[in-house]
Amino acid sequence: MKVNMKELKFQNKALVFEFDLYPSFRQNYEFAYYLYQNGRIIQRVWYQKCQKHNELFITPTYSGTYQIRLFIRSEEKVMQWNELSNLIHLNLSNKQLLETTLEQEQIFYSDVPVKYLFQKAKGGSKQLVISFSGLYSTEFKGGAPVYNHIRTLDPVDTNKLFILDSYKNQFCYYVGFGGAYDYERSVIALITTIANKEGISPENIIATGSSKGGTAALYYSLKYYFGKAIIGAPQIYIADYLNRRATSPSMRERFNQLMGPDEKYGFSFWNQLIFNQVELTEKFPELYFHVGEGDFHYPEHLKPLLTRFSEKSVTYQLDLGDYDNHSETGTYFTPFLLKQVEEIIERNTDGGIK
Repeated sequence: MKVNMKELKFQNKALVFEFDLYPSFRQNYEFAYYLYQNGRIIQRVWYQKCQKHNELFITPTYSGTYQIRLFIRSEEKVMQWNELSNLIHLNLSNKQLLETTLEQEQIFYSDVPVKYLFQKAKGGSKQLVISFSGLYSTEFKGGAPVYNHIRTLDPVDTNKLFILDSYKNQFCYYVGFGGAYDYERSVIALITTIANKEGISPENIIATGSSKGGTAALYYSLKYYFGKAIIGAPQIYIADYLNRRATSPSMRERFNQLMGPDEKYGFSFWNQLIFNQVELTEKFPELYFHVGEGDFHYPEHLKPLLTRFSEKSVTYQLDLGDYDNHSETGTYFTPFLLKQVEEIIERNTDGGIK
């Protein structure tokens, strides 16, 4: 028996699966299949007669990652063949196929899909490190976002979650466009789902990131009461910063998209996002900041925030690097990040949290 199983596709609102069967002499064959959504079996179809060419049409209802397991048998219960199809990532809100670029990359489906990598602790841990990605210059030209600090955090045996900031084909600071919080709702749903599954409480979540990732780490840790945040050179006045960088038509297009249809409101929303959350937060996380002393992010963004922290008696730690260019943040933030994470993990492990 020879089976030619073709690629699972999405066409005309349906999953389409085809296979050809070249049977052995004088044998009758039957096929059955399982339909998987996000790694779980959601439909089992029992055996039916095989033809030489077989075509299945399945109409999905929900967004998700789909796959088919095909079974073929002859002489009733004698199994001849058992194979999985390719994976297909489907966003039904816009009838769009999604692609993954890394082997371990997954997609979380909520209001909007969120791409992520999750690395489970090998030795068992009740702590979670979240890595938010920074903003690369190529993203202003339509380039794809990049995961940050996977190699940096590799020596640390704890639960690690790396999340991409990719919303409608561009960055959105893990929030959304122009005051919409749909991407944020999906991101926090992803974080909560993983934390609950692993038995991790909010105080044992460590948010990390630099530049845009640092802004997100600060924002999420304040809003959702995470226990710790390790932050490198964040943008506090987000609209001002991006307006300065939007010097080409492609960059200006993405800036305008982020601001939303009401540019005046968008400016106010993004420039006040962090400070508004500072005023609303009742319990602050452990805060660890790093920035180059000569980086304009220090006087223009971080100092005003730290001044407000002092007025509110919020404690924090500040590490000033001996450099001027914001582009050097990654070089100096990387060892700072690893050192702080290792110390926090060791301290909490010694204190009984594993």
